[in-house]
Amino acid sequence: MANKRIEYLDLVKFFAICLVCIGHSYAKVPTLESSVCPIIYSFHMPLFMLVCGYFSVHSLELPTKELLLKKGKQLLLPALSCTMLSFLLYGGHISDEIVGCVWFLKTLFICYLIARICRWCRMPIALNFFISWLVLLVIPYGGTLQINFLYSYFIIGYLLRKWQDTIYRYRLSLFICSVLFFICSVSLHWAVPCVKVDLYFLLHSPMSFVRQLFVGLSGSIVVVGMCEIIDYFVKQKETIHKYIAYLSVVGRFTLGIYVVQTFLLERSFPILPIVEVKPYLMDYIVVPIIGFMVCVVCYYVVKLTKQIKLMNTLFYGGLNY
Repeated sequence: MANKRIEYLDLVKFFAICLVCIGHSYAKVPTLESSVCPIIYSFHMPLFMLVCGYFSVHSLELPTKELLLKKGKQLLLPALSCTMLSFLLYGGHISDEIVGCVWFLKTLFICYLIARICRWCRMPIALNFFISWLVLLVIPYGGTLQINFLYSYFIIGYLLRKWQDTIYRYRLSLFICSVLFFICSVSLHWAVPCVKVDLYFLLHSPMSFVRQLFVGLSGSIVVVGMCEIIDYFVKQKETIHKYIAYLSVVGRFTLGIYVVQTFLLERSFPILPIVEVKPYLMDYIVVPIIGFMVCVVCYYVVKLTKQIKLMNTLFYGGLNY
């Protein structure tokens, strides 16, 4: 598994980064009261973190120094480069840029760091992870950059990989339960953007917190399961498979696409003018198509510019495929 890419997981990564682009596209239509955008925001970052946790197993087995160097180059260096470039191009408060610019890369690095510390303790790794998550939930500023919320999905992804032989036998039941729960969540308006988790929120809205967790998890599992199903069926149809394979290739460039869309979509894309389009068409068709197209454009930008070694190192974490 370490040497051979799993195509449907690359497809999952494509859907994850495409949902990011679509979600950010809704910000360019501020007058639109979207019913789709909140649903996307309820699970697209948990999905990203779940996949990162799944692929973290081998990295977390590295010596601490080697892990820090590897993830520092892959995550912190692009975060620093993007922060500096964003400040130079757009100004604003440097403190806001340090915290918010490509924030997910910083959150992911911290998750790697906490998970690596957990491996030092001579207790079952699942117990270590659970204790570390509880600590993040109650300490001050644990909710900064959604670390305490997203860390839960990172460790779930890690454990899914470690226990995959057992879990794989129940994958159909898990998928069906996730589909049903997610559909119910959407119907009951539980699928809403994550609220910052702190001790006040935990004490006063514990059920909202639990709902947030399970909506993010169920939505993520639905996407993973759908991608596996799609991959299974399209492999038997060559004409369709080549298009799905193309999307899987795009999914390999998620980090670079995330960086490029920060500047191309979040910072430079204009607010869309009011047009005579039915709101439901704008919500369900026009904005998602814009997000999809931006995602593809960002892919080609990354594909072209990663050939420049300095650009690749500073902004894309040293992509090597």
